[in-house]
Amino acid sequence: MEDSGKESQSRGSNKPNGRIGRILRPTLLWLALLVVGRMLWGLSGSWGSGLDSVLSWVTYTSGNLGFVLPFLLFATGVGLAGEFARLRLLIGVALSLALLLGVLSYGLVDWVTPMASYRDRISSGSVTSETAQFGPPTPTGVLRKLRYVEANPPEEYTLSVEAPERHPPNVLRWRLHQPAAMGVFGLLNVLLGVLTAQLTADLRRRSRRNARVAIGVLGGIAFFMFVMLASPIEPFLRDGTLRPGVLSAWAPLALPLTEALLLCYLIRRRRG
Repeated sequence: MEDSGKESQSRGSNKPNGRIGRILRPTLLWLALLVVGRMLWGLSGSWGSGLDSVLSWVTYTSGNLGFVLPFLLFATGVGLAGEFARLRLLIGVALSLALLLGVLSYGLVDWVTPMASYRDRISSGSVTSETAQFGPPTPTGVLRKLRYVEANPPEEYTLSVEAPERHPPNVLRWRLHQPAAMGVFGLLNVLLGVLTAQLTADLRRRSRRNARVAIGVLGGIAFFMFVMLASPIEPFLRDGTLRPGVLSAWAPLALPLTEALLLCYLIRRRRG
């Protein structure tokens, strides 16, 4: 009876739902830690004084949640590598989860957040006819603004919210391309998690955990810093430089691609 009970438990744990649950648990834990930490950090600053309505809370929460999702996919990749031995099944599940979370992140950051922010500004009376001419700053609104600026180039560009018809076209292109680039980063982050799990598989439990956390956290921080350095906003504000927006959006992906190639090299070298 005991053996049959253990056997049934073992079978239950190998079901797809059980595997997905074991993969998602650490991902959801990291999600809670990152979202709560980022929100608390923001609330300690000037953001906290602006959260005085339901829409402002929706804006803040959805923006933070969507931001951290691509970074969490590293933990998902590590979990997948431990649950799926067959490469084809591993790749299929990894791509499915990465696409699901990527779509969710894109929807939150580029649709829910700007729509909620726009509605909140309307309800507070801060939206004027000039700032409302292109609608909420969703991808559709940004594209309308870009087409207008390209057809009617102003004498001087500005990032002022009071003059959306004079926003730099390179910044608008960057805002259109960056969500897609972050989605690709999420896919690469799953791959990085899988490769890191394979590279550290033979380490002791504590060393393995520390190595994986270090690679994931440091890689995420480095990518985030690269995104900020590549952004065309700071050069424009500093001296009016119009850095290429499309290149600025996609250039940071060179970092996770290089990291993936390095991990592949180290894995092959370890296996001889």
